[in-house]
Amino acid sequence: MEQMDWRAAAAARGLKVTDLAEHVGTSIEGIDLADDHDQEMVGIVRAACVERTLLLFRGQDQLSPAGYLAFARRFGGRPDMHSLRHYCLPDHHEIFVVGNVHEKQGSVGSPRVGLNWHTDHYHLPEPGLFTYLHAIQVPPGQGDTRYANGIAAYEALPDAMRSRIDDMKVLHSRALLFRNLFPEASEEEMEAERRKIPDVVHPLVRTHPEIGKRGLYLGGEWGSRIDGMAVPEAQELYEELLHHMIQDRFSYQHRWQAGDVLMSDNRCSLHRASEWDEASYIRRLHRIIMIDDKAPY
Repeated sequence: MEQMDWRAAAAARGLKVTDLAEHVGTSIEGIDLADDHDQEMVGIVRAACVERTLLLFRGQDQLSPAGYLAFARRFGGRPDMHSLRHYCLPDHHEIFVVGNVHEKQGSVGSPRVGLNWHTDHYHLPEPGLFTYLHAIQVPPGQGDTRYANGIAAYEALPDAMRSRIDDMKVLHSRALLFRNLFPEASEEEMEAERRKIPDVVHPLVRTHPEIGKRGLYLGGEWGSRIDGMAVPEAQELYEELLHHMIQDRFSYQHRWQAGDVLMSDNRCSLHRASEWDEASYIRRLHRIIMIDDKAPY
């Protein structure tokens, strides 16, 4: 599929483009995300994110929640509305607070969100399209987020392994994921999640709809298993593919600065947050997940 030459277009617009790792991650400087962006600029950003999996925009300290949401809406999909609204911004329920934030209304952020390898909303019939993270407050030298490219990882697999897995499926369970993400949730809340979001099955290998390349689509450590196999064998194969995909050569680890915005393509990638000293430091990220409301395969 033909893609725009976004690097040349970015240079012509005076943007500075710097790749952060070989297969994933590019920094784009010279964009204020709060501005109105014309069709060409939207096309540059989207094509860059699709090709590079992850984009970094630094210095977005003055970006308001409304401006942040407006930026995210320019690239399609519909915003996720999290079921636990007390973890979201009161005036913008599309924006979920990740972290250990404590305010007058109590514990606002969810600290365990992201502490496993996953792609966003793999447990839904319509999974994640793009995810946006805005760093509001970050601990010094801790709480990094790592991203891995499933297309590069798939292309590096031996031919025999690609042939073996090409037609396999993965079962994804929101109930299993929910138990790990929100250990403080009540039994009533967990049962509501089970009723609301039944298990789904997605391909283990999917074709990216915008660039036509095949890539691993593993879902997440918490709640995914390869379908149609005995549990021990399924777990062994899943872990083999996961450890292959998250190798340094297919990954980038981001050290956060306040004001950073990361935009990532969920369709053939994984990411994972890392722990930090929660007793000593606050980590607060504002997250928007856009759901892929078109046929994903």
